[in-house]
Amino acid sequence: MLRPDFFRQPVAPFTKAVLKEAMAWVCEDPTVERCGLVRAGNFVPCENRAADPTAAFEIAPKDIAEAYAAGDLEGVIHSHPGGPWWPSKADMLGQIETDVPWAILVPGEDSAALACHWGGTRPPVFQGDLHVPRAFLHGVSDCYTLIRDFYAEVYGEILDEMPRDWEWWTEKDLKTGMYLDNLHGQRFEILSTAPETYAAIAQPGDVYLMAVRSRVPNHGGIYLGDGLLLEHMQGNLSHREPIARKLKHITHWLRFKGA
Repeated sequence: MLRPDFFRQPVAPFTKAVLKEAMAWVCEDPTVERCGLVRAGNFVPCENRAADPTAAFEIAPKDIAEAYAAGDLEGVIHSHPGGPWWPSKADMLGQIETDVPWAILVPGEDSAALACHWGGTRPPVFQGDLHVPRAFLHGVSDCYTLIRDFYAEVYGEILDEMPRDWEWWTEKDLKTGMYLDNLHGQRFEILSTAPETYAAIAQPGDVYLMAVRSRVPNHGGIYLGDGLLLEHMQGNLSHREPIARKLKHITHWLRFKGA
């Protein structure tokens, strides 16, 4: 679980045996989203009831209800023909609703690949005093998931998930964006929007926001203290770096106020 691409490695309930069965199922028709459930350690194929199965999937309510009634629902698997290799906002909402881990497979002509899994076991943010690096994947292992995992591990605080599509910050008429819309409601207070004040007021655990090629803040990270930030930018492993490199790019400095 300490590999940077943890989200593409088999892990319960998405064991190698389960994935082998699921991959064979989705490859039977790689042009549509195929789906199934993991029940009691086994993959159970399901019919896609969506109006347009090339763009979405829907498992019959009776299939879900049966699994809940039996108490053996362990996961949900579906395919993304041609990608993307990350969950959509609808996928993230569905995972929250079912409250079990989900996985996405991307089928090819003869085989399929595990694009990602999320909603289950997460790797630690730290191993001892060292940060455990993560590869980037939107909605699964990105800047906000790092903030959520940090707060859960270090402070025991569970922040809300924020279901989101890729490039949500390009939506028309967006005024404040995901971070500012949601963090206020999660007991964060904006301390400053003036870059020259950040170094003086920074405390370990503070969250900073940046607008990266965006009209609204679309990136965040954590101040660790001793002049270091913890962040995860697209295309890079998550890492620590000196605060001085980022001060002029930060748009907001926030602090968690607790209960």
